[in-house]
Amino acid sequence: MADYKDIITGTLSNIVGKVKEVADSGAIKDIYEHGANRAKSYGQMAKLSLEINGDSEELKRVYAEIGRLYYDQAKDAPEGFFAPLFEQATALVESINSKQAQIQAMKDEFAAETAPAEDADFESVVDATEDDGTAAGDEDGIEIEITVEKDDDKE
Repeated sequence: MADYKDIITGTLSNIVGKVKEVADSGAIKDIYEHGANRAKSYGQMAKLSLEINGDSEELKRVYAEIGRLYYDQAKDAPEGFFAPLFEQATALVESINSKQAQIQAMKDEFAAETAPAEDADFESVVDATEDDGTAAGDEDGIEIEITVEKDDDKE
């Protein structure tokens, strides 16, 4: 039994010795520093990527503004290879304006449908109907009698 105890004690001593040796050599510290540096580098790469994307979007905005200003300046007399692009831009503007007009017409139609109807005066409706000839002709055998009941309580 003592042999096993000596073997275990010897093994533990060897392990402890190796751990001390690794700790003294700085290998763990080097591994930690390497991992930390790598993490910092990845963070910096992500930050730079975001900055590049932001700068790219700003550059696109500037290019668009340059194009818009040049188009406004030279749209009446485009030169060279700009001519087909100007024609395309003009066609797109016309298409957009046409579609906006259609949308506005639909909105106006919906507004007219939902607008409250005006109350018409009975006499003006009858006169208008007679004037445009849509009044019903005299029908033979139809009599209309208008009766007014008096309220006895008011007398």
